[in-house]
Formats: sequence, structure tokens, C-alpha cells
Amino acid sequence: MKKYFYLLTVFILLTACNKANEFKSNLKIENDSLRNKINELKTQIRLADSLKSTSQVTIANTDIKELTSKFNNQKYQIKISYPKEYFEKKENNYPVLYVIDAETNFGGVSYIVQRLIKDKLIPEILVVGIAYNTDYKNFYRLRSRDLTPVEDKHLRMGNKNVDPTGGAPKFSDFLEFELFPFIEEEFRTKKGDRAIYGHSYGGLFGSYTFLDKPHLFNRYLLLGPSLWYKEKLLVNQASNKSLSFNKPIKLYMASGEFDVRINDYQEEFVKFLKKKNILNLKLESEVIENETHRTIFGVGFTNGLRFIYGK
Repeated sequence: MKKYFYLLTVFILLTACNKANEFKSNLKIENDSLRNKINELKTQIRLADSLKSTSQVTIANTDIKELTSKFNNQKYQIKISYPKEYFEKKENNYPVLYVIDAETNFGGVSYIVQRLIKDKLIPEILVVGIAYNTDYKNFYRLRSRDLTPVEDKHLRMGNKNVDPTGGAPKFSDFLEFELFPFIEEEFRTKKGDRAIYGHSYGGLFGSYTFLDKPHLFNRYLLLGPSLWYKEKLLVNQASNKSLSFNKPIKLYMASGEFDVRINDYQEEFVKFLKKKNILNLKLESEVIENETHRTIFGVGFTNGLRFIYGK
């Protein structure tokens, strides 16, 4: 009897110890979770404090408008950078450069444009940036939606959740039927002289308009184009599609030496176009040494502007 009592006591003690250990483990998990939430709140508080105490930087000769598209119900922030003497030279009309991803690149784009104009390497142009006026995370979801030509329900970027895709047709309708008429009514533009600048997904979107809606632009500056999208959909279209232009078109593409998959597909895309000997198309493609997907911007954008606006 004593033996059974001893065994029962040991069993009870072991069970109690296991429950205590389980309780401690659960308590540690809850504490770690609370600690992480507290750290996140502290970070948000520091960010809010920094925004309160930091004055905004204004870019000279710029303006901001807003348009809400009936095609996708999206409110867009439209950023405009004027040529320096736009308001003095009231008799002049200007070519327009439409800039994708102006959420992040509008300042850099505007500065390079100003430098090249000052050195008379490109003509005076009006820069129109398309942005969302949202936080960084939502910006990437919205550009994924707007800049991809067809839907891909399984695509994950960086092991994140599936982003919306396939909205390029609606976004291009926004450009053609809402943004272009607005800009051409509000500002002094050179009729029919429209360029597009896009990088990565923006380069994919530019390639889509080049193949499917070439009437939208006559100048294309596309960097690091994401032509891998949907199993090289647009590369295959470039191979199979019959292309003709009734006006002069300039296309500049560039990617970085270290952006291997991108530059491989870019060169394949360009190879198919060159084989077609397309009338009215002037084409330049570069794979630039010692550059990556991100660092291609400075040299690629500068070279591209000089090509699409050069003689």
C-alpha cells in the first residue's frame, strides 16, 4: 500500500511540475509578445515625434493635384514639376514626361531633369509624377495592382502575402482618358509628345503600353523592367506580335550588370524587337557595368533622357 501511495505522490508531483513548466512557457510567450508590442509602440511614438519636430522640404517649381479615377476608384496624387521659366514664357508648349512611382522618386527625377535642361542636353519638359499619397507598405500593394498586365494569384514577393495584380488595363485607361486630358487642359503641353519613365514594375508597365497601347506614348525610358512577370509574358508577346507604328517612337531600356535575371530578359525582349526591323522605331538597350537593380536609376535615367529627347 505504501508503495502505491509513494507512486501516486510522485505522479502528482510530476504532473504539478509539468503544469508549472507549461504555465511558465506560456507566460514567457505572452511576455515576449507584449514586449514586442511595446517596442513597436515606442517606435511609432518616436516616428510621430520626429514628424512633429521636422519641417517638410519643398521642391521649387512644383505643384500637387489630385484625381480620382472612375476606372479603379483610386485617388491619385499628381505631382508636377515645371520648367524653370514656365510662367514667364507663356508662349511655349512643353513635352510631358509621365513618371511612375512618384511616391519615391519624384525629387530625384526632377533634379536630374533640371540639370540636363540647364546643360541643354534635353529640351525643357513638364514632369508629371503619379503617386498615391500613402504609407510605404500600401504603396507597394497599389503599384503591384496598377503596373502588372494580368493577374497572378500565386505571386509572392519576399514571402509576403499575395499582392493584388492585373490592374494595368484600368490604370492605362486612367492615363488615357483622365490624366492626359486633365494635364493637356490645365498646362501648356506639346500635343502628342508624351514620354513615360518606369523602373522595375514601372518598366513592366511601360513595356505593356509599348506592345498593347503604343498610341499612349512616343518616348519610353524603362529601367530594370520586370519582364520575368507571369513566365515572361511580355517577352513572348514581343516575339510573336506584329508591331507597326505610324509615328516615330523611341525606346530606351537599361538594367544593371548584377541584375542578372532582369538584364537577360531585357536583352531577349530587345532581340525580338530588332529582328522585326520595325519602321519608325529607334531603340537603345544597355546593360550597365557595376550597377544593380536599384543603383541603375542615376546613370540609367540620365542616359535614357538624353536618348529619348536626343536628335
